Amino acid sequence: MSKRTFDPSRRNALKFGVLGMALAPMAGLVMVRNAAASDLPHVSEADPLAVSLKYKNDGSTAPRVDKAGTPAAEQVCGNCQLSQGDGEWLGCSIFPGKAVNSNGWCTAWVKKA
Repeated sequence: MSKRTFDPSRRNALKFGVLGMALAPMAGLVMVRNAAASDLPHVSEADPLAVSLKYKNDGSTAPRVDKAGTPAAEQVCGNCQLSQGDGEWLGCSIFPGKAVNSNGWCTAWVKKA
């Protein structure tokens, strides 16, 4: 009968290998930075979703009507509940991964609370 000796370096290699595989997916979370809206591609008025929502980069050219007690002329992406951030270009929950013009408008406009 032969005795097996345990090699501690093999145990360490296995331990660190398993630990490394478990932590690898989390490495991406640490390295991800939030993109500013200015870094995002701008929504094109020709985008199929933009066309269906009648999105315009210049809200004054959009076919707006008074909505939620707000005059049509005051409805812009900059004061919409769905927009995120400040500046000329904003993130928008309707167009994930793209930025909308703060003076733009679409039919999904909702008065900011």
